[in-house]
Amino acid sequence: MATQNLLQRLDAAADTTGSSASASDRRIEEVFVAAADITAGQAVSLDYTQGTDSDKALKVKPTDAGGAKLYFCVGIALEAASIGDPVRVCIRGICEANVAAATVAGDVLQAGTVAGELAVRQVTVDEGGAAQFTLLPIVAVATEAAAAGVATVYVLPNF
Repeated sequence: MATQNLLQRLDAAADTTGSSASASDRRIEEVFVAAADITAGQAVSLDYTQGTDSDKALKVKPTDAGGAKLYFCVGIALEAASIGDPVRVCIRGICEANVAAATVAGDVLQAGTVAGELAVRQVTVDEGGAAQFTLLPIVAVATEAAAAGVATVYVLPNF
């Protein structure tokens, strides 16, 4: 089910006296179905191994840039879910995410080789001195340094 992106308030966090301290955080969430066990904070991707096209757009599992080839991250799981359970996913905005330990504020993040974890975008330099990037999609930008493998990130819209 698609959420709506209606802005109801323009309160700064310090001024919020209404329903929530995050009334104006503008986060967008979608509900998917877990195709594998998912923990809160994991980056999740559409499950292209599903038999029907509609299930490929409905079911998600932890993103893995290693052997599983699940690169297209749609967002960050906001809660834990078991196989077959619904799971809320932040598809744009601020949330807590599992990230590589070396993450600092401002780092551009992409799928990592650890399932469900975002890694700092890898940059190498070729023989001519030009920067070469890995060609995985950018998922988020860290808004703080990692603490115990978790950081607040801004998820970029990919879904």
